[in-house]
Amino acid sequence: MVAGTVGLSSQSLTTILIAIFVFIVVYTITESERPFFEGVGTMSMKGYNGSTAMKKGGNSEMTSSCDLFAGKWVYDNSTSPLYSWKNCSFLIDEFACEKFGRKDVSYQNWRWQPNQCDLPRFNARALLERLRGKRMVYVGDSINTNQFVSMVCMVESVIPSALKSMHTNGSLISFKAIEYNATIEFYWAPLMVESNSDNPVFHRVPHRIVRAGAIEKHAIHWSDADILVFDSYLWWRVPKLEVLWGSFEKPNEGIYKDLGMVGNFEMALKAWSGWLENHVNRTKTQLFFNSMSPTHH
Repeated sequence: MVAGTVGLSSQSLTTILIAIFVFIVVYTITESERPFFEGVGTMSMKGYNGSTAMKKGGNSEMTSSCDLFAGKWVYDNSTSPLYSWKNCSFLIDEFACEKFGRKDVSYQNWRWQPNQCDLPRFNARALLERLRGKRMVYVGDSINTNQFVSMVCMVESVIPSALKSMHTNGSLISFKAIEYNATIEFYWAPLMVESNSDNPVFHRVPHRIVRAGAIEKHAIHWSDADILVFDSYLWWRVPKLEVLWGSFEKPNEGIYKDLGMVGNFEMALKAWSGWLENHVNRTKTQLFFNSMSPTHH
């Protein structure tokens, strides 16, 4: 990946992209009667895993809210990892580090510690109850693939073999917890909008092209989701991308233009937020977006 763009330092580029993302999110919120991201920054102490989070120090007295996104990673070797690769039947080789000889496995003992409260240990059955009758979809690139696989590994250990399944249909991978009528899925869309990198297997192309503002082809696969988790950033880390005004089905009839990274990323975020504003059921769907990450994972 290219570390920056021509004429921009890495720090300046990061600042610009953060500003773009904040603008898009603020626009989406202010243009609607009810904010899409309500409840994402803070949450009641009834955690997503079905247990009650406590004040720091183990006090069982609940506080009104806890900002789960304000905290730090802490090393905790007193608790075991939430799953072992040996017990994860759907773990793909790409993420099976120990299986292929990795010895430094202490990274598995890091856990997230919010500043304002202590989180209980993950409870797979409680989460599955929360997901009963629901559809959770991760959308993005390999970082969300990683998140999807980890989530499946954490919950599948409490599900009998006959009551779980995994199916792949093009860019969509679906894990089904049959007893709970719950699905956890991943949809490959590394640039969110349509691109010539949308093939889930053969996506490493020498000349990357995105289709201007076109997101509907992807969105129809997750429009009815109850929980949507998006990520997109690393695939934009090139100085320029070619933008197509037209159709990939009729490439010779389109108009092509090279645009810089920042302008392209802004275009994609606007297409993404515009689709959410017009199509998401705000009383049903929870939204999360991860914009930036380390250079890899």
